Amino acid sequence: MEDIKGLKTSHSQEHHDLSGYLLVILAVIVFSTIEVASQHVQREEHLSAFDLSLLRFGIGGIILVIAAFARVGKGEMLRIIKLDGWRIALLGLIGTTALALTYHRSLMLTSSMIGGAIFSINPAVVALIFLAFRVEKLSWSRVIGIILGIACIYVTNKGAKSHEPEFPDYFTGNLFMIGAVLAWSIYFFLIRDYIKKYSPVVVSAIAIVGGAFGLIVTVPLIPLLGWGETLTFYKTLTPFGWGLVIYLGVVTVGLGYYWLYTGLAKTGVSKGMMIFFIKPALVALLAHFLQHQPLSQWIWLGIALASASIVIVGMNGVRMRNVN
Repeated sequence: MEDIKGLKTSHSQEHHDLSGYLLVILAVIVFSTIEVASQHVQREEHLSAFDLSLLRFGIGGIILVIAAFARVGKGEMLRIIKLDGWRIALLGLIGTTALALTYHRSLMLTSSMIGGAIFSINPAVVALIFLAFRVEKLSWSRVIGIILGIACIYVTNKGAKSHEPEFPDYFTGNLFMIGAVLAWSIYFFLIRDYIKKYSPVVVSAIAIVGGAFGLIVTVPLIPLLGWGETLTFYKTLTPFGWGLVIYLGVVTVGLGYYWLYTGLAKTGVSKGMMIFFIKPALVALLAHFLQHQPLSQWIWLGIALASASIVIVGMNGVRMRNVN
């Protein structure tokens, strides 16, 4: 009888893990389309990178808030907002406002293929921050993962020269993307305790709403920097462009974050995040076939370095978790 119960429990756990991995894979596939879709709507639809930031995270924030209320209930959601809502919302200024502005500005200047490869190294940067603040112990696997991530930036920047005719300011664009990586990594480091304390979906919803308010304040001020006009989306977007914007908001933010955090809750963060090793290659293939961006040996090497960095950092996380 006990054997039968144990077998049922084992099958139930396998099903639980499998559904988690499928959700993470779905999120990774969706996230892999962000660079290509964003760049198309910015360059072909002439949509300001900053308008896209506001629309994308504004729409996505609404979807996540609905999901958060459905997940924990009205009473619990209001309790969390009352206790830590303003702190989480302030962190959203880093994880949403700063991230969105630097990320989408980057995609105006560098290719989606290169930008996607650089942004994929954020697990290595998170590991570096954790080591710097002594949150986790030094290990060779973490050091190797971080070195590979840094090497990825160098190699992909060399590979970006093959895209120079179309993206003459690629170096500046790559710097903005590094800024986006730092914004996300610092945000993840600072938000981790709230994610452990509450549901990740709830925390993300509050942070993105806080960040969206930050975008409402900052986007109208962007023209003062000489980076073009903002709040002109109603003039420039075609129906197809609106479709892409809604997709980027609803699917890549609202549903994407929900699928990711729901999946990671089932698989464990370290195991689930290892699936992200496929993202650089997916972005490159989409950019190559949909935008006809050239694939050079340097770019393939950068993709391999980014993927290896993600896997090594993820394997270290799994090992540390098993030891603990």
